[in-house]
Amino acid sequence: MDLPNWNYAVEQVKRVLGSDKEVKKKAQEYGLIYKNRRGLMVVDVVASRQRKYLEYVVPKLLPQYEAKAADLSLLSLAKKAPIWMPLRTGEAKVMQSVAKVLLDFGNRGGIKDENEICLAWAEDSSAHSDILDIKGIGPALLQYLRMRSGADSVKIDVRVMEELKNLRLPIEWFTSDGLLQICTVLAKEANCSLVELDQVLWHLQDSRNL
Repeated sequence: MDLPNWNYAVEQVKRVLGSDKEVKKKAQEYGLIYKNRRGLMVVDVVASRQRKYLEYVVPKLLPQYEAKAADLSLLSLAKKAPIWMPLRTGEAKVMQSVAKVLLDFGNRGGIKDENEICLAWAEDSSAHSDILDIKGIGPALLQYLRMRSGADSVKIDVRVMEELKNLRLPIEWFTSDGLLQICTVLAKEANCSLVELDQVLWHLQDSRNL
C-alpha cells in the first residue's frame, strides 16, 4: 500500500508475530472465551464502550454479572436486563436488546445452540444492520461483538488508533471504515488474521507501558 511508513508498519507486525507465540494462541482463543456464556459476552461488549477495559470492565463489572446473574446465556439476558449493575443510563436495556436480536437471528435460521447462533450471525453481513439499529451500538462495538462471536475482525477504537499511529501510519487521513480497510490490508501483508493483528497491537501497547 502506498502510505507513509507502510513497510515499517508491516515489519513491526511481523516482528511481534515472530517473537511472541502467545499472540497467535490468544487470537485462536478469542472467539471461544465466552463459549456457553454468550450473555456474559454481550455484557462485556456493551460495557467496554468508553471504559478502561482491563482496569474496570474485566475485574469489576463482569464478575458482578457472573455472580448475580448465575445463568450467563443470551436467553437469560434477553428475558431480564441487568438494571442492577452500575451502568450508564440505558446500557442494561442495550444489552438486553442485543441478546434479543441474536436470538431472533437464530430463530429465523432454525439455530438453537447459542454458540452457533453467534458465529452464524457474525459471519452474515446482511444481519448486522439489526444490531446497528440498537441505540448505543456503533461500528466499533459491532466489530467487537463479531470478534467475540468467532469472526475475524478488529475493533477500531481509541486503543487501535493509537497503536496504528505509533506504527507511524497517517490515521488522521481515514474514517473508522477506512482504518478497518487499512487493518485488513496490513494483516494480509503481514500474513496474519485481523484478530491476530488486534493482539499484536495489544502486545505493542503493553511493551510501551513496561
